[in-house]
Amino acid sequence: MANSRGFLDNLANLRLVMSVALEHIQGNREPFLKTATAEQVQQAQGVIARIQTLAKQLEQEFQALETSVVQRRRLM
Repeated sequence: MANSRGFLDNLANLRLVMSVALEHIQGNREPFLKTATAEQVQQAQGVIARIQTLAKQLEQEFQALETSVVQRRRLM
């Protein structure tokens, strides 16, 4: 059960971190675009691309987890 609890805690932490990140991006997007240098914009584009790759991988993992949960419920 400890691993299950830790997994759930990590999911809750991920939700919180993502929520804070979303708020930060929404609140700082326009000021960044007004003050950033061309180099900073280019750096942001690179980081965004890497984050998008991770987001796609995370979505795939969520889909796999959801599929497994549905299958497990059917067996119960």
